[in-house]
Amino acid sequence: MKRIPVVELITLTEDEIESGAGEAVAKAARVVHGGDVLQLRIEPRGVAKPVAIERASAALEAIRRAMVAEHGLPAETYVELDDESYGTPVAPFQRRRFLLPHQDGGHCSFLTPSRLDCPQLHVDERVFSNTVYWKRPSHKMFQGFIITYAGEPHGTTYYYNTLTLLWDAFWHRHGRAPSGIGELAEFSLGNLRRSRAEQPTHRSRYVTLGALLGSPELAHHVMPSGPRAESELWPEQYANLPELCALADHCPCGTCRGPGERLFCHASMRTLGRSWPAFRAAYEISVVGELHDVLIGNNLTQLHAAESAATRTIRPLCLVLDRPDSAGYEHWLAEQWRIWHEPRTREARDHAAMENAV
Repeated sequence: MKRIPVVELITLTEDEIESGAGEAVAKAARVVHGGDVLQLRIEPRGVAKPVAIERASAALEAIRRAMVAEHGLPAETYVELDDESYGTPVAPFQRRRFLLPHQDGGHCSFLTPSRLDCPQLHVDERVFSNTVYWKRPSHKMFQGFIITYAGEPHGTTYYYNTLTLLWDAFWHRHGRAPSGIGELAEFSLGNLRRSRAEQPTHRSRYVTLGALLGSPELAHHVMPSGPRAESELWPEQYANLPELCALADHCPCGTCRGPGERLFCHASMRTLGRSWPAFRAAYEISVVGELHDVLIGNNLTQLHAAESAATRTIRPLCLVLDRPDSAGYEHWLAEQWRIWHEPRTREARDHAAMENAV
């Protein structure tokens, strides 16, 4: 897989959705399984919102069946249609907001290694907070949504490859590439275990980028409210970790617009050696969706962010399962790491060969 994902626009017709077969459905399944982002457009367009939502759900179900049949997706996955948003939450006195990179269902939906690569991992370690979560406790494998009102100007969604971030964080800390999937998986699991152990101090219910990439500074394990770039942090967060005050006031690049964004900038600099603008330049892809488009990406191997108007509305549409502990899930997750890792390993070998030749 590529260092960063790409966006593939695929159009489906009602007949293709109803049959659940054909090259368009098969291609959509390959795109999502392969770690890229699917922008799904269903023809004919211009239908009423309830019809569009029904067709989008049926299309994702057809893609799910194709992924089960052809790509080893666990059969126990199902389509979860969540409640429609009532406009985009924004900070006070703002008409737009920027959601920082995150994963949906963050209390339990984040990247972990397969137990085939880390046998000591316990399934309960795939839950970061089992008491407080947003709306639904399901484990979101693929995050998606249908745009029910695009807003003006239209919203933009951004995606970042989590495994690339993890690889680069390992290199930034150790000055070398990981020896293989096993070492990178151990690095990931160690980072998550430390953040879980320190929850009484940082009190975050979700895994942050700083936590996933192994920042030793617990302030980087704090999730900003939202997580909106422009939002203030909670008073109890400042009280528990006073160093957050300085981090929220000024960041390495000096251009970030709000406390949440500045905190993210600090965490990125600490774990990757890149400010937030440099992070975006290195890792980001974007897509502007139109009315009733469906955007779908791997929620474990990708982070996503978004910038949109307060008037934008969406309805989450995800592929989920209730407990990620089956043999099928472990095989699927192991393959997701390998889809990314094998081309990445060749890239590192080629880079080393070029350096040795100079």
